[in-house]
Amino acid sequence: MKVVLAFDKFKGSATAQQLNEAAQESLRGLGDITTVCVPVADGGDGTTRVLAANRQGQWITAPTTAPLLQLEPVLASYFLCDDGTALIEVAAASGLALVPDGQRDVMRATTLGTGLLMRDAMERGSRDIVLGLGGSATCDAAMGIMCALGAEFLDADGHHLYPSGESLEKIAHIETLGIPQAVRDCRFTLLTDVDNPLCGERGTASIFAPQKGASPEQVEQLERGMTHVADIIGEEIAHRPGCGAAGGIPALMMHLLDCHLLPGAPYVLAQNGLDEALEGADLVITGEGRLDAQTLMGKGPGCVITMARDRGIPVAAICGMIDPGFDLLATGLVNAIAVSDGLPHEVAMDSDGTLMRVARAVRELAEKHL
Repeated sequence: MKVVLAFDKFKGSATAQQLNEAAQESLRGLGDITTVCVPVADGGDGTTRVLAANRQGQWITAPTTAPLLQLEPVLASYFLCDDGTALIEVAAASGLALVPDGQRDVMRATTLGTGLLMRDAMERGSRDIVLGLGGSATCDAAMGIMCALGAEFLDADGHHLYPSGESLEKIAHIETLGIPQAVRDCRFTLLTDVDNPLCGERGTASIFAPQKGASPEQVEQLERGMTHVADIIGEEIAHRPGCGAAGGIPALMMHLLDCHLLPGAPYVLAQNGLDEALEGADLVITGEGRLDAQTLMGKGPGCVITMARDRGIPVAAICGMIDPGFDLLATGLVNAIAVSDGLPHEVAMDSDGTLMRVARAVRELAEKHL
């Protein structure tokens, strides 16, 4: 029996690689089982490590600025492939996790540090950058990134603007003469795990800014700023699904550079060979921290479920928790197991315990299908 293991991370508890390895180990010696591991990510936190696992290259650690410039500089890592592709995450230098809870300030948070990481990769010869957009502390529409790459943002009086969300509505001119040819020659692939546009009820300010600490008044100011940016870049970009990811990073990058915005999960699964892995499979087991209505809306495990179901392969899911409104039958899953349901939070989040419970659940599922 061939079993494909395709886990995404259990956020804050276990990585995709750890879960897949624990699941694979649990099936050793169980009947005549062949396993194939396909780690899953969707453009959010952990995407770089999942992509790097199947690539030749090296991890680069470089000093860069934190999301708030008053914080200590950070050492951020990215993966430089032997073919020159750089795999970078916004969360590494501009992530919400880098800002202490009491110091969150979405109006002043900047993606400058991410831009400096990208510049470092280009200085090392990269001309192909893959950027995972999840986990940002920012809402600056990539002002910080573009400043790091040579652009200048001026107000109506010709003064330079600080690259953050509070400056968006003041942009009167974007000076691009300082963008080096190396940056203009670079290809950027932006991976998003959401389909929100830049503005409006589902836009980045309305939906994501409150999660980053914005007050209702700040949300209104950020929405004005994003609407102003939309006027600059045009509706075709601003209305594109995913343009609102990571505080609107795709907006100015797509306007000024050679950028391609893609749903993260299909990209990662294609890179990691899920299609080939499904050939001849008898069972697929996927999972993430929580199964809910969002699972089938572009998330990694949702894509795994769809691909397996379309091929007539039984697919089951193992997760930490299952949302009460999750419709198991509608997904086509043959089974879904919540391994942390009812456990105290500190127990549910313990990494070793999570891996042990997942391994046990994987073995139980496989035994039923032998």
